[in-house]
Amino acid sequence: MKQDVLEVISFEPDNSVVSTWKSSGSVCLPEICGLKKRRDLAGNVCQAQKLADVDSELAAMLFSRLREVSTAFQHTHREASVTRRRKLERMLSVRRRESQEGDCRKKASFIMGRHEDRIQHSRDLQIVEAYRERIKAESIGGMLSQAITTHHTLYAMFGTTEFFEFALKNPYSVQHTVTIEIDNPELSVIVDSREWKHFKELTKTVTPLEEEMFHLHENLTPQVYLRPKETVHIPFKYQAFTMEHGAMKQQGPTELTFSEGKKEAAAPWKSGGMQTKHIKVSFTACGSSKPIAILSVNVEFQPHVVDQTFRFYHPELMFLKKSIRLPPWHTFPGAPAGVPGGEPETYVRCSDPNIICETKKMGPGEPQDIFLKVAGGPSPQIKRFFVAIYMDPWLAVPTQIWQFYLHSLQRVDVGCIMGQLTRLSLVLRGTQAIRKVKAYSSQPQELKVDPEGIFILPANGVQDLHIGIRPQRPGSQFIYLNLVDVEYHQLVSSWLVCVSCRQPLISKAFEIVLPPGGSKGSNKRITYTNPYPTRRTYFLHTNRPDLLQFKEDSFEIGRGETYTIGLRFAPSQSAGEEEILIYINDHEDKNEETFCVKVAYQ
Repeated sequence: MKQDVLEVISFEPDNSVVSTWKSSGSVCLPEICGLKKRRDLAGNVCQAQKLADVDSELAAMLFSRLREVSTAFQHTHREASVTRRRKLERMLSVRRRESQEGDCRKKASFIMGRHEDRIQHSRDLQIVEAYRERIKAESIGGMLSQAITTHHTLYAMFGTTEFFEFALKNPYSVQHTVTIEIDNPELSVIVDSREWKHFKELTKTVTPLEEEMFHLHENLTPQVYLRPKETVHIPFKYQAFTMEHGAMKQQGPTELTFSEGKKEAAAPWKSGGMQTKHIKVSFTACGSSKPIAILSVNVEFQPHVVDQTFRFYHPELMFLKKSIRLPPWHTFPGAPAGVPGGEPETYVRCSDPNIICETKKMGPGEPQDIFLKVAGGPSPQIKRFFVAIYMDPWLAVPTQIWQFYLHSLQRVDVGCIMGQLTRLSLVLRGTQAIRKVKAYSSQPQELKVDPEGIFILPANGVQDLHIGIRPQRPGSQFIYLNLVDVEYHQLVSSWLVCVSCRQPLISKAFEIVLPPGGSKGSNKRITYTNPYPTRRTYFLHTNRPDLLQFKEDSFEIGRGETYTIGLRFAPSQSAGEEEILIYINDHEDKNEETFCVKVAYQ
């Protein structure tokens, strides 16, 4: 029996460990019973088992009669329970009369039962014989396929190329052109001799390299020509850029679920959502439909290193377009040294094929940027993806891996006046379960919510969340507002409040000179006259509460009366000028007048 030899060169990015291992197999053909392989000291041993134990289809055919007999017995037992007493009384009366003839009848009944058993056993043997004839070709083909199959396991990471070689031998005494077919595009044959040489140098592999060894067929399937009994090394690379998790819906489950049974514990190197992939490679001679060798590759995924994380907050259902400047290439760990031509070219790959990620080649000495175009989802979806950055054209090992989070938020546009309270309401829609929620703001000093604490969000209901915005500086800014389930720590809703604030009209201006330093502040006074013919209540605010405090935050004056506003200026430790605004608002917190006080510390 010939042995299939597999030489595997695994490339580790850190220490470049090269390992070679060999796998051998033997042939074992099935007989009338099932076969179970058992590893022994003597080699491969086939242990016999009953066909009914290893094949569920045959077991169903053999035991169909037993189910019919069991059903008939249960029906008879129910009838016997109803007429049991009557039958017992009749049996007592006739038992005496049958005592003399009982032995003969029992013997005849025993013989009849044996005859029926023989007939049924004969039928079962006929079923087994027909079943054997039907699966014989399939079983023999399966065992022969196992004999020419070699198994190999790869431990892959995102963005890292796994390289290995397979020793393929022509078992025939005539030359053949062998077609290599792979059922997964992530595993491919290296047909470019320059790329093959690049990986052999990285892994320090000493196997022979042949120029233009492969020929691409019409459908780009690689083919290799083999002389009689010739053995060649087929280079493979596994390169995967896709991830199974791309978007995380933070809405959370609407009801609690409990899993049935006990799940198998995952390996410590596996993370959630990473499943083992099985890839089949067939080596088939042209003109024949049967392969001469089969390579079965199992891919076990390992978590990868993240060098940097970015978070972006963007309105829902809109495209995010970003340009990120790359640092100088020589600052990356593991960057190539002594690159001919000066600077190496940068390549990028994204884990999500629906995201546009590219970098453009710039001139010598010019900085390079990474361009991203991402489609945002509905709020409060969070999309996660990875970007791998390479410095070599064959994308062997990434120099950097960046992680990105895109938070999709509901956009709310608000136009405000500086120092004036602007109120609006947001609609909350309940989920299928009652939730205890609380609102959190990224600028709690400028955005207030009502209710402020924890409140109940009814199931499938609609409720208003009232917010008040009082910006402290002019211009545009973004404020993030999140509604969180405090019991399950889940994000229920998110808003992106886009604030456009303009400066109010200044009615009066004052200039004050204060000495810098010292531990005591300064007290000043200004007056305000009520211009309305009715009594009014006013509220005082400032854009610099760290420098100015009021003696009273509100006051009430009658028609035409004048009120003196007491001001307390905090001491400054350095000389300079500060511009402080004083807002006088009405009972609805709308701005009536704005005073500007220029304080010169000198």
